[in-house]
Amino acid sequence: MSDAITAESAHQATSKTKPPEVDVEVLEIENLPDHSEPWENIQRDFLPVHFLLLTVKDCEFLSCLSFLKEGFVRSNRKPLGIVYFGNVRDNKHEEVKVSVMKCNMGSSTTGGSLVVVPNAVRILRPKAVFSVGFCASLNEKKAELGDVVVCSKLITYASIKQEGDMVEERGVKVPLNRDLATLARHIGDGWKPPVKYSTGQKVKPRRGGVFLSGPEVINDRKRRDALIKRYPEATAIEMEGEGLCVAAHDLKVEWIVIKGVSDFADGNKSETDLWRPFASVMAASLVSHTLKDSRVFEFWPHFEDNSDAESPPPSCSDPKRKKATAGNNV
Repeated sequence: MSDAITAESAHQATSKTKPPEVDVEVLEIENLPDHSEPWENIQRDFLPVHFLLLTVKDCEFLSCLSFLKEGFVRSNRKPLGIVYFGNVRDNKHEEVKVSVMKCNMGSSTTGGSLVVVPNAVRILRPKAVFSVGFCASLNEKKAELGDVVVCSKLITYASIKQEGDMVEERGVKVPLNRDLATLARHIGDGWKPPVKYSTGQKVKPRRGGVFLSGPEVINDRKRRDALIKRYPEATAIEMEGEGLCVAAHDLKVEWIVIKGVSDFADGNKSETDLWRPFASVMAASLVSHTLKDSRVFEFWPHFEDNSDAESPPPSCSDPKRKKATAGNNV
């Protein structure tokens, strides 16, 4: 009996340190295009894009590119820098135009999501922005290693007023915008995670997820537990959603955070480092699966800004979007 328990414990320890093998070919840096296409070609072939996928780490970025059709390209445009463009073929064999780019870790840092998203949305004019990658679960029962958390609400936790032991929360709790809030309840329907189940690992989409978003990389059980005490409804924690949410709110564009679980923010991140690329592939796979059902997005409007793209970016306070009609949908 004790031998059986020991064997089971050893299997659980191994499964936590080493994720299952993915059943998809993940690109490497050397597989990427070695030159940039002229921006004129991008304007002709891809703009406006249907969706912008925002990533931070290489494994997140490469995971997203791995689900594009062969033949994706890159280009360079001030103030965006390098952006990749490609297509996801939907279930009707039509092309869904996707752009993939990186920002720096965090929201309000130089090159963070709060800085990158407004410029990208004005130039690329997507229907929605997806933040894709890996995150930390705050509750193993709500989201296990490799599971993909689909945001339904985002909470900014860093802004507080503290007097002695009393803490007054000054952050905000933000639900998704209407269109993605409706869709999010069904993200994952029919999805088959690209996993070889040799270890018995079963990856699940965790819909209705509540993300905490803030400026900290948390790898401390005491700090994590303090946040859980403040926000018992939270599912996971990450760093870029806050900037995306703020920028998207000002621009009146749809947004969502979809990230796979790579650790539990409990002081043991290094033990689950291998789960980061795995979690990123699972998140990118789920996003790709979602985008293939293009009829869902058929009448969603592209962002529209009448300002001159060559001029300094205008204030976010008064963006304009074109109305969706049968004649102007892509």
